[in-house]
Amino acid sequence: MLIAKPCTSMKAINIIPEEKFDLDLEEVCECLARKGYQIKRVTRFLALVRKTYDISIFPSGKVIIKDTNDKGEALEIALEIYECMDGYKVS
Repeated sequence: MLIAKPCTSMKAINIIPEEKFDLDLEEVCECLARKGYQIKRVTRFLALVRKTYDISIFPSGKVIIKDTNDKGEALEIALEIYECMDGYKVS
């Protein structure tokens, strides 16, 4: 399950998974590129991607979708992103 909360410091929606993740951001971004995302930058600590909005992805599974306040749209985008994270859940 995903929790969507407005960001308090900028126009953005924070998506926080209830599950724990340990993401290989390089591999996640390869999957996202196949889904049409533009990969802007990838480090061990953060991936910056774009598809309609600028999006930050963290190894913990947290996702920030910038320049929107629409929780419904942000959750739709997040669900597509989380399809690429399936194999990285930590039990």
